[in-house]
Amino acid sequence: MMRNYGGDVKKILFAGIFAAGAAAGLDVTAWKGETVNAFLARGERVFNVPQGWQVKVGGCKAVPYASKPHGEVDSKAFDRVVWGDREPGPKIVQVKVPRNAAAGEYRMGALKVKVLDKTLPPVKERAYYLDLWQHPWAVARWNKVEPFSKEHYAAMEPLWKALAELGQKTVTVTLTDLPWNHQCYDGYGTMVRHIKKADGSWAFDYKVFDEYVAFALGCGLGPDISCYTLCPWGYRVSWEDEEGNAFKEEAKPGSELFNDYWGAFLPDFAAHLKEKGWFAQTLVAMDERSPEDVRIIADFVQKKAPGMRVAMAGNRAPSEFDGIKLDVYSQYICHITSKYLADAAERRAQGLVSTAYVCCGPDEPNTFMRSNPAEAFCVALYPAAAGLDGFLRWAYNSWPEDPARDASFGNWTSGDTFLVYPNGEPSVRLLMFQNGLEAAEKCRVAGKQKELAELMDVTALLKGKGPYFESVMHQANDILNKE
Repeated sequence: MMRNYGGDVKKILFAGIFAAGAAAGLDVTAWKGETVNAFLARGERVFNVPQGWQVKVGGCKAVPYASKPHGEVDSKAFDRVVWGDREPGPKIVQVKVPRNAAAGEYRMGALKVKVLDKTLPPVKERAYYLDLWQHPWAVARWNKVEPFSKEHYAAMEPLWKALAELGQKTVTVTLTDLPWNHQCYDGYGTMVRHIKKADGSWAFDYKVFDEYVAFALGCGLGPDISCYTLCPWGYRVSWEDEEGNAFKEEAKPGSELFNDYWGAFLPDFAAHLKEKGWFAQTLVAMDERSPEDVRIIADFVQKKAPGMRVAMAGNRAPSEFDGIKLDVYSQYICHITSKYLADAAERRAQGLVSTAYVCCGPDEPNTFMRSNPAEAFCVALYPAAAGLDGFLRWAYNSWPEDPARDASFGNWTSGDTFLVYPNGEPSVRLLMFQNGLEAAEKCRVAGKQKELAELMDVTALLKGKGPYFESVMHQANDILNKE
């Protein structure tokens, strides 16, 4: 039996901003400069859009998926949004309110927007540290083009620019093949060629790295460049000889091969980054590695490339990383403690960044295909309410074979690996997440952290169910849209 989490969407109130009704139309309250996403009741139309406003309507398409990893396809969700779609079915509207709009009410057919006399800064100027990992090789495979060819960059551009419009602060870069083994449908390759010469010395080719970083920054991502990784899953590193023969071996932190491989690379990499003007914004990044490995690598980086920044996503108690300088640290939401939240304030004073992340867990709140859309709003808003700097998630576009046909893949809960579809079509989850990002910026501008902190305790969030998340959204937006 197919489970339909899209349901009768006109009856669902998303983000507390929207009041959908079959006869009354859709009422939206927004700040100047805000982007809001809302559902329209069946049959409702939007027209007479004021000059200078950006308003678009899309259809929500049903996407099949397996409710359990490795299971049979047994569910579906109205998750894929096709802008401009006129076919029958659930509709969603996106409204971008001009920053120079006058406060007041605007009627656009079934849509009424009440603009408050409050203004959000442009997305690029917002403080929220958003880190959704990109996967260039998935785009190359889907579009049947050579990785990092002219055609590949053309295919990536609209996807990367859409991510920049969310406020993405990092560029995801790889320093060796398969930094996460081959956990994705498409493996990650390296953007830097490591070449071992006959005399035992090393040379490095940064052609792809330079082109890709310049492209991603040009799309509006960054300014940070997160480089994965000196500690690959499985510890295996790759290189080639001068004849092009490929090699791969295990290089555990502290081992002879690790010291040789990375010891030669880091000083050369640092010099190259300085020449490009990118050194200050580059981070050597690690993902869910042990405190022992992280400590060895952090010390090694400072020895070989003094001043280079280090980033880490941790899936264990923050105290296990005490004493290790991590310029950007993201904590798995299930392990966030009051001490971590207190430390975040001290870290911010030192110019360090502290964020939260969800991935293959927890079951709730998350951004899975089966998740209540309200959960996406909550995970985006939570860091602002908790006093953290932002949010991390893998992945923006690590697609299964054909996500519109089947969103399932391998060990991962359906939807875990992507938030956008291959043709640039957003998921409902991504649009609700965007609503949460907008709310987070309102929290910062309006100074409402204390009120939202009382509302969004992480322990309560982790115990929440669908109605709880919807209630949190309504209450949060009541607080943020109070005149």
